[in-house]
Amino acid sequence: MQQWRAAPFDVTWLPAVATHFDPLRSDGLLPYYLVRWLPLSPVVAVKLVMGGAWLAGSLGLFLWLKSWLGNAGALVSALVYTYLPFQIAAVYVRGAWGEVLFWGVLPWLILTATYLVTSPRLIFLLPAALFWLLGGLSQLGLTLWALLFVAALLLIVHFRQSLWPLLAAGLGTGGALVFYRAIGAFVDAPPTPVAFDRHFLYPFQLFSAMWDFGPSRPGWNDGLSLQLGLAPLGLAILTVYLWTRSQPDQSPLTTRLDRRLLFFGGAVLALAWLMLGGVGWLWAIPGLPDTLTYPWQLLGLAGLSLAVLAGAAVWLEPTLTSRPLFSAVILFILLSSYPYLEPRFSQPNPAHLTGPAALLGDNRLALLEADFSVEISGSTAGMQRGSVEIPLAVYGPLTPGADLHLNVHWQPLTAFESSYKIFVHLVDGAGKVITQFDGYPQDGDYPTLRWNPGEIITDSYLLTLPANLPPGPYRVYLGLYNEADLVRLPVSGDDEGRVILTVQ
Repeated sequence: MQQWRAAPFDVTWLPAVATHFDPLRSDGLLPYYLVRWLPLSPVVAVKLVMGGAWLAGSLGLFLWLKSWLGNAGALVSALVYTYLPFQIAAVYVRGAWGEVLFWGVLPWLILTATYLVTSPRLIFLLPAALFWLLGGLSQLGLTLWALLFVAALLLIVHFRQSLWPLLAAGLGTGGALVFYRAIGAFVDAPPTPVAFDRHFLYPFQLFSAMWDFGPSRPGWNDGLSLQLGLAPLGLAILTVYLWTRSQPDQSPLTTRLDRRLLFFGGAVLALAWLMLGGVGWLWAIPGLPDTLTYPWQLLGLAGLSLAVLAGAAVWLEPTLTSRPLFSAVILFILLSSYPYLEPRFSQPNPAHLTGPAALLGDNRLALLEADFSVEISGSTAGMQRGSVEIPLAVYGPLTPGADLHLNVHWQPLTAFESSYKIFVHLVDGAGKVITQFDGYPQDGDYPTLRWNPGEIITDSYLLTLPANLPPGPYRVYLGLYNEADLVRLPVSGDDEGRVILTVQ
């Protein structure tokens, strides 16, 4: 954001955190624009945008549901939506602020679309189109899924075919597409996406209470919590019980055929089914996986549906609005997710690190610092036994048979989906390899597959110099490669995937 503020008239600016901007899967540009023009420091402005979006989603859900569920039921739904574990993870774990902004806009999309069906007036068309535009500029891929969700909602619940909501959605979403096209966001091919089909959920993950701050990784032991949440599930189960039991003041058949409850209950099941591993054939439809980075991003829509069902429990059972019971419901919602609200902060860079010295893998990994030391015997250093490392600048020129250590500080910027090996080549002036290191980080104890974005990994690689060491000068080539296909991580400024270091 500081970089963009330094060039305020650059209308084609795209985030520098990615070599290629993907308008469908990337965080949209709207949060960047909001922070760009807020008269606050970038850090404070980012917090304001994320917090404001979080609260806006709650308000929108309350306004949408209060005419159906009443103030008490709408309040329960809004609180459940606010404290969804998926929403909390989007803020405190993933930092996906485009998504956070989208989940804040989503209830307003549904609210304005509902108004256009129940009261089809031109005055509602422009606000509805504006919210669809805001959604498209926040997270375009999820906006397309929201379009399917809202279309099904209006068709099943209101049982009407109206062109007004479709026109508003077309104007807003189309406007976002035109905007991205105008600034050239589609010019560069998007980077190779995450292996989509390796991130389907296992059923137990939807019900697991595990909470961690690791990135999403393939497999059952995902480092990211992908639960539906205790309060959403518990209150939705209560709703199902109240929904199916006989009501003394109304026909059981009328209650059981309530299209609104049928839709949201079916939406939860359908969305959960789409996130599980048995539907790979459906995601093979051309273009469908291109709208999302992970299949579990649909948890937001499933969470909204559960939030509606949770509020319906108060609507179906009026005694829950009494002060003691209603207070218990509110406390249940707050306490079930409250432990997740404490963020874990990334380790700050040590003061002496001024990097990054190099960037690898299209900004996936930063080399913060690299230096050399030579291992000498303890007796040489005035010690009775053992060995000690001294900086190469103190040791002097390299000598045959010496043990040269390359000491590095890595900082991953995104999660790795494969385990990469480190290569270090010491070469002479002609580029001939003199000696080399090839192995996994920290002697295999901490592979890249387990690295978490933001943390600093300290490592050291040993190069034993040969007895026939040729005269200098020397250079060191440093990099990472995937052992499965021998493909190196690209390095900014070098076509062969090498960080080039000079050895005096």
